[in-house]
Amino acid sequence: MAFAVAAALATPLAHADTFTTDNGLEGRWSLNMSVGTSIRMKDADKNLISVPNGGTAGAGADDGNLNFKKHDAYSTVGKLTGELELKGDTYGMFVRGFAWYDRVLKGREMPHGHFNNGYKPNTELNDTGFDQLSTFDGVALADAYVFANWDLGGKALSAKLGNQVINWGESLFVPGINAMGAFDTSAARRPGAQVKEILRPQPALMANLGLGNGVSVEAFYNLGWRQNVVDGCGTYWSAADSLNCNNGTVLFGDGTKMNDQGQYNGAPFLAALPAALDPVLASLGLSRSMPLNFRMTTAEKIRPKKSGQFGISSHYFADAIATDFGVYFARYHSHSPIVSVVKQPSALPSVWSGRLAQLVKAVPSLAPALGTLGVLPAGNIVWDYSGENVKTLGLSAATEVGGFSVFGELSRTKDIPVQINAIDLLVGTALGIGPQAKLAAIARNPAVPTGTVIHGYDRKDKTQAQVSFIRQVPQVLGADSLTLLGEVAGQKWSGIGDPNTSTRYVRGFMYNFGPTAALGGTCGPAGIQPNASYCENQGYATSTAWGYRLSAELLFPNVVAGINFKPRVYFAHDVKGYAADNLFVEDRQTRSVGLRADYNNRYYADISYTSYNKSAKYDQFHDRDNMQFVIGANF
Repeated sequence: MAFAVAAALATPLAHADTFTTDNGLEGRWSLNMSVGTSIRMKDADKNLISVPNGGTAGAGADDGNLNFKKHDAYSTVGKLTGELELKGDTYGMFVRGFAWYDRVLKGREMPHGHFNNGYKPNTELNDTGFDQLSTFDGVALADAYVFANWDLGGKALSAKLGNQVINWGESLFVPGINAMGAFDTSAARRPGAQVKEILRPQPALMANLGLGNGVSVEAFYNLGWRQNVVDGCGTYWSAADSLNCNNGTVLFGDGTKMNDQGQYNGAPFLAALPAALDPVLASLGLSRSMPLNFRMTTAEKIRPKKSGQFGISSHYFADAIATDFGVYFARYHSHSPIVSVVKQPSALPSVWSGRLAQLVKAVPSLAPALGTLGVLPAGNIVWDYSGENVKTLGLSAATEVGGFSVFGELSRTKDIPVQINAIDLLVGTALGIGPQAKLAAIARNPAVPTGTVIHGYDRKDKTQAQVSFIRQVPQVLGADSLTLLGEVAGQKWSGIGDPNTSTRYVRGFMYNFGPTAALGGTCGPAGIQPNASYCENQGYATSTAWGYRLSAELLFPNVVAGINFKPRVYFAHDVKGYAADNLFVEDRQTRSVGLRADYNNRYYADISYTSYNKSAKYDQFHDRDNMQFVIGANF
């Protein structure tokens, strides 16, 4: 996503036409049309594929990797972006909308599949139940607001009402103060992504008052809540097989050496039981011939309330040193999904219905034969956005130093919901082992009401600092100009300790269980951790993390027949630490080169190649090298 931001920052604004209506309103409209394709350029890493699916890792996050082979196009998208602005002397309105159609995701038969299509090989993916903005085709209204300006005794007041982006702070690549807003990462990964597609508008009332002498005050109140948009299950950039899916996932069946298809379809685990148990089985809705599957229902998302989100900021421009200073406060509800568990039975014939545990309770002698199947509680996973009232206090400054635009910010954010490691959470809840073993007592206790949520997060506080620069150098390397952009950022988290002795946070599904004192320093019973190289307490969130981003673009105008060429490079390096919000993953590197050609700022073509650092062991996308081609036109 960061490279899409960098490319867009260095790209001229789209062509726009103006007009005047009969009643004197001034209008501006623009339309961008593009077609692009993204191609995988590297084989899947077996260390990111689960053992039953042919790899060496844990399960739960490999569907997207298995659906696309080297040199496969993983997205071929046609997009339209339209904008319209109408304004009078003191008022106006602005509307922006998008339309997209992905030919690959909409029509290609995939070799592996995903939960939505029943893991049927060589079948099209199904986006039923996806967040609307991540579906394979669609039309969406983005910005849509009215605005007005007033003169209050020489002081300028402006206001906006409607869907709008409020992008406070001075961050360039790494989200900081602006994390109070929502992001569309699915749009960011489509070929030809633009910044205006990535920053997600939210319904709000915002006002800005100029007080004179370089001082201004701005405030907003959100009228609704928006989540971050993530990629759908089974697609190339899907972070988890259960995230942004329809209504379920397969879970823990890999312990039986069954692949995803086998876990989805199930097996007659009760076939060997004696016929004398048929009445007991029938009383529980079971039978010896019933194929029990490992489908766990995904419960309805837990959403926060719409109210209670607001912010206020003030800026002061110091003429004497030509520097803008800003101070910010915002309260908002978390936009990122957290894995939580609901004490609620999945539909039969799933092992997650809780019926097998009831069977063992009725016939205790069956416990050895059923093993772990006989202790699984009734349970659903749920994507949890209940982290309300996150609070950010920030400071910023922006100035010019020696021809460089230099800007930065310092922020302190409190009560961020941080994901308890999902494997610890789920294994603890289901099997009663590991550092979260205490959760099983909740899941198995009949006195705990059905529908009780076991929240998969703790609240933590973060301090983040970042400094950025932009520099335009004329007449260099034979080019008309060189544009340089850079940013360095670091975090310090409170309440995140040593994963050897404290609660463990984040780390992807495929890395499975790390060693824990709760299990004598091992990685659990045989079969839980299939990859010995992941049996370590690395990759979990650390108390500090930092990294940097660099981008450069050359401009060669009118190289031939009025065509401008813009070669660019981008490099991102997460130097040290694992951020609890996933902004930094130690040793992760993104390296990209690209070339854009445009004619009269109307017609353009773009090609880029992006690679990742395979040595970044706990970057779950380190095998997703890709190439993108885009052609488009602005009207």
